[in-house]
Amino acid sequence: MTFRRARNRGRELLRELPNPELEAELLLLHVSGFRRHRLVLELDSPVPGGILDEYFRLVELRAGRVPLQHLTGSIGFMGREFVSGPGALIPRPETEMLVSIFIGLLREPRSLLDVGTGSGVIAVTLALEFPGTLVVGSDVSMEALGLAIVNARKHRTDNLELVRTDLVGSFRKASFDGVAANLPYVPSVAIGSLQPEVRIWDPRVALDGGSDGLRVIRRFLDSMPVAVRDGGLVALELDPGQVEEVAEILEKSVMFRDVGIHRDLAGMERFVTARKVAAEDAS
Repeated sequence: MTFRRARNRGRELLRELPNPELEAELLLLHVSGFRRHRLVLELDSPVPGGILDEYFRLVELRAGRVPLQHLTGSIGFMGREFVSGPGALIPRPETEMLVSIFIGLLREPRSLLDVGTGSGVIAVTLALEFPGTLVVGSDVSMEALGLAIVNARKHRTDNLELVRTDLVGSFRKASFDGVAANLPYVPSVAIGSLQPEVRIWDPRVALDGGSDGLRVIRRFLDSMPVAVRDGGLVALELDPGQVEEVAEILEKSVMFRDVGIHRDLAGMERFVTARKVAAEDAS
């Protein structure tokens, strides 16, 4: 069987997915080790038997809704490749926007914190963008931190530290110039309606935000003032339906100012940012 026929057959087997042709090609690139231009040149060449067997094994798994990123073991994030696996949430394109907004609002930070770091894509990205800054990534899950360690080593981020802790529990005596967080925000009852790739394969601890989706986020906001310096930046990714409520919580707090709401690429309100006021101004 040629590469062309294998790709076409893969597309047919993946026809229930939104982008079967793209996914069939990505899996073929993965098993062959080719870049796309090489695959184009080899389309009418026969596929070696071992590669063909592996390709259709992965196609079958993908047709069963195993995430593509788990099959290839990698995901792109802000122009870099990261290791992906079932131990942590697969980063979404919206999270790239969170990082971009966060970076754009920072003021020569000396230290940054990524709460709920998961596979570490945010923390590693911040460490690479600010090589002279101490970056800390925290997570309650050892499985997630295992992936984050792999990604930190992959990108040689000497200025990144990874800590196991619940939210900011270990940072009562620390204060950061910026804190970014992509925390669980899916209401418990809504998890069953998510796509199988998310519902089955993403860790529930990374999804479940309680009855209204804000259980973890409220705890984070309550504890946040002790972990951020005066004038420091806080940035959150949320469900669009939660943005106004979270912004209102911050606006009513005497501890925060400059509350901002930001939209994603689809035009949906999805991110909230704020700055901590100086202690003398909060009293």
